[in-house]
Amino acid sequence: MKKISFELIERKGGVSEYRLVHNGLSVLLAPTAVAPVATLGVVYRVGSRDEVAGHTGATHMLEHLMFKGTERFNRRKGTEIARVLQRIGASFNATTWLDRTNYYATVPLEHLETAADIEADRMRGALVRDEDLDKERSVVLNELDRGENEPFEVLLKGLFAHAFIEHPYHHPTIGWRGDVEAFQGETLRQFYNTFYHPDNATVIIAGDVEEQPVLDLVERFFGPLDAGPTPRPRGTIREGRQRGERRFQVHRAGELGFIGCVWHIPEGLHRDLAPLGVAAQILTEGVVSRLSRRLVETNLCLGVHASAMETHDPGLFQVFATLAPGVDHGDVEQMIFEEIQALGTAMADPGEMARAKVQRRTDLAFQRESPARLVSGLTESVAMGDWRAFIDEMESVAKVGPEDVMRVCRQYLEPRNLTVGWFVPESDGENGR
Repeated sequence: MKKISFELIERKGGVSEYRLVHNGLSVLLAPTAVAPVATLGVVYRVGSRDEVAGHTGATHMLEHLMFKGTERFNRRKGTEIARVLQRIGASFNATTWLDRTNYYATVPLEHLETAADIEADRMRGALVRDEDLDKERSVVLNELDRGENEPFEVLLKGLFAHAFIEHPYHHPTIGWRGDVEAFQGETLRQFYNTFYHPDNATVIIAGDVEEQPVLDLVERFFGPLDAGPTPRPRGTIREGRQRGERRFQVHRAGELGFIGCVWHIPEGLHRDLAPLGVAAQILTEGVVSRLSRRLVETNLCLGVHASAMETHDPGLFQVFATLAPGVDHGDVEQMIFEEIQALGTAMADPGEMARAKVQRRTDLAFQRESPARLVSGLTESVAMGDWRAFIDEMESVAKVGPEDVMRVCRQYLEPRNLTVGWFVPESDGENGR
């Protein structure tokens, strides 16, 4: 029998990284004695970027099926996963995104063992049955229908599909309807058996815990699991350089118009993400931000938001605006471009920079205020490719200068790199749905 032991990889910013030598499981421990609770999360390094045409939505569908149980945790025995977690007062869920899938539960400290038991058991013991697939297929198709009735969701799906032509970020995480309708159980089981193994996962535990007892707990439940097959398939497609503006319109029944503008930017671990994040703050964070004053305070828009996506592969800088009734899309779009151009041609004033950086660092600090938020923040950095990015981000933002913001806006937020989408509302008597 192989000896099970941990290897300490690194300690940084109150977080310790270990690797379970036997099977390659990564473990992040973040003791935070704020309350007698703990959050346990498992991040699988698989998301929609790992799906191929014809099988889009596989990761999301598996997220649903992972809750249907194992031989030990199932409805027939009265031990289905959701029921067990509810009995111990857990707050739990799972999410699927472009680069990862995560499962998490915040539990009273004395029930951390139960959360670990469930996650270890379904890591390799999920049933993934055909009969469960048939039921969950209807649930996912209903999710798709709801999304088609949400103007913002329709616009967002269109923006990704037009901005990414080659890269799998083109596909919606929930999958294309035709693929969801055609899913076969064997396809999902093969996907599960490829990606759901300890050497493709990171267990993150934060809360009022002590390191050695938690390591013993992880070893007891996850240690007996074997590493998965190698080499594991990984997407290597890189999106080609965009060489011209792309745009589209969606005309659907609705009450409000929306505009979405996206530009290609580097991957989340790139040094330019910090100044791009500050640029987003300057543009839309707070009532004194540039686009808020220009669009919201003048009653042209009900809201405006900008963000720089932090993804494993090159992502998008996004600006979204919700138009007030009767306002022209073209007028709002022009104002957005004018403010972005201004930010790329002249340095922001010191007060504006200071305010944006404080806001950004406050947002980052907020992610550390509870075990659940801490696990969430580390999850996204793991998905990007390096958990230490979560620790380093505060310092990276502090170093951003006005010349950095001006440079990245000029370099990335330029017309040839732009995709624009309009959602144009129509009454039921027009072309409608």
